[in-house]
Amino acid sequence: MKLLVENRFALLFLVVVALSALFGVAHLTAAALPSSTADAEPVLAPVESTTRLCPTPQGEEIRALVAGYAPGTQDTDDGVLETAPNTADASPARPATEVGEPWQYEPEETESGTVVRAERGFAAGAEITHLTAGESGTTEARCAEPSSSTWFAAPGGTELKDLRLHLANIDETAATVNVDLYAPDGPTFSLETRGITVDPYTEVELSVLPLVEHAEAVAVHVRTNAGRVAAALYAQRSGRDADWVPATAAPATSHVIPGIPGGDGNRRLILAAVSDEPTTVQLRLLTPDGEVDAETLTDVEVAPAATTRVSLEGPMERRDATLVVIADHPVVVGVAIRHPDEGAAYTAATEPLTPGPDARAVAPPPFDDAEHALLLGAPEKAATVTLTPVEARGEQGEPLRVTVEAGSTLAPDLDPADGAVAWLVEVVEGGPVHAARMVTVDGTSSVLPLLPAPVQVPLPPVVNSMTGIVP
Repeated sequence: MKLLVENRFALLFLVVVALSALFGVAHLTAAALPSSTADAEPVLAPVESTTRLCPTPQGEEIRALVAGYAPGTQDTDDGVLETAPNTADASPARPATEVGEPWQYEPEETESGTVVRAERGFAAGAEITHLTAGESGTTEARCAEPSSSTWFAAPGGTELKDLRLHLANIDETAATVNVDLYAPDGPTFSLETRGITVDPYTEVELSVLPLVEHAEAVAVHVRTNAGRVAAALYAQRSGRDADWVPATAAPATSHVIPGIPGGDGNRRLILAAVSDEPTTVQLRLLTPDGEVDAETLTDVEVAPAATTRVSLEGPMERRDATLVVIADHPVVVGVAIRHPDEGAAYTAATEPLTPGPDARAVAPPPFDDAEHALLLGAPEKAATVTLTPVEARGEQGEPLRVTVEAGSTLAPDLDPADGAVAWLVEVVEGGPVHAARMVTVDGTSSVLPLLPAPVQVPLPPVVNSMTGIVP
């Protein structure tokens, strides 16, 4: 034995034999598992919790409302729902006690926003929004999850009174934020947009208008070096033209923007190329009458790391529309809507609704005196969609079954569901579908892109992969 240990070649031989045996057992074990994660059925887990931050209401003499709805699941009939000002010592309120009931909450006056925490039944399939109505018009914004990266596409400063970022921190530790701006002449920044400290339970306001006041279009990227923030962007014009700009999808070579309402006024696409390469963009405009063929929608050129604006009102011809954007390099997109009488509104790129866990979106209850409409777009294949009205006590009415033809936009008639305060939008066949809700109060409107609101989410695959044991 002594001779064996002292012989380094023999010791090396033993190590090789041991490793061969180890990997042989691993190979035999793997043979009993699925050969690829693509072949394995996804494992779904229920959504257990969500935390949202609703921005501080803007304007004077306004009504403010935080509203939400979660259909829950058959297995979950309990949960916790708490709303409170974003302060360290806030006492939470509970606007609802029964899972499956739409709820509303009048937020307290605060300079740091309102936090909504939902667990179990109140979190499964939940959507939560913040609405205001008053002299500055109607606004609706999705209450955001805190994140390390958020993108916006907004109009420039030539038509604006202010373009203001709201950065809120709901955590116990400070966050450090950088803000990147893209304008027609390229990127722009200042010392004020670098290393912004957002203390715990506070909200920082930052006007970016001085940096883009001569730009016709701007993209805004909020990113954190430490911590996370809930970011919101407020665009204010004179009179009743003010609204929150919804967060848009991260840079990609294809996007779909739903909820571009028809009518008079301007409809402007905001395009931002974020790479260092010249970018060429193709646009598909889908209306109730099908896809529009127009020269202005082809071969749109965007300079490297810059923005541009494209007019849509001519090809739209006052019709509702869904916009498909296809580029040869990653872009960020959004649409600004301005109506002579109905004020300003904005919509953005969204994730699709597809059969499966991401089949359903939720439209929470607006103000009692609000009118609301749904806009559905099917860019690829025809889709069958059910629209289920939900009454104030949570009772679901008879679903309205509609078909969205391929390459078109549909604004379904919601009159048969009189008395509904919230809606469930679910794709049951075909698709994908991109959806938005428009709310109108006292003659002014706001558009809310509807994101998937899953009750269950797939767990990350780990079958036959070293990532299952190696971090």
